[in-house]
Amino acid sequence: MPTVRELLSQAKAAIREVTVDEAEARLGSAVFLDVREPDEHEQGAIPGAIHLPRGHLEFQIEGLVPDKGTPLVVYCAGGVRSAFAAKTLGDLG
Repeated sequence: MPTVRELLSQAKAAIREVTVDEAEARLGSAVFLDVREPDEHEQGAIPGAIHLPRGHLEFQIEGLVPDKGTPLVVYCAGGVRSAFAAKTLGDLG
């Protein structure tokens, strides 16, 4: 059974991480997806970002972002939940 670190390494190997500057350059041309918990989101978020906590991702993403070709920037507080979410989104197509 893989450890959480191993699963995170696998997820990060399967996605494209971007820097803050690269993400900022995508404002207006990509959908920003905030996968943090509600209390974190309430403390502040990127304007216009869609808030979809990681635990609801698979069940709600198609209703919020129906076009699978939409460019996404997924973020969280530390890069772990967003890496797993981005990997899951890739798996979903």
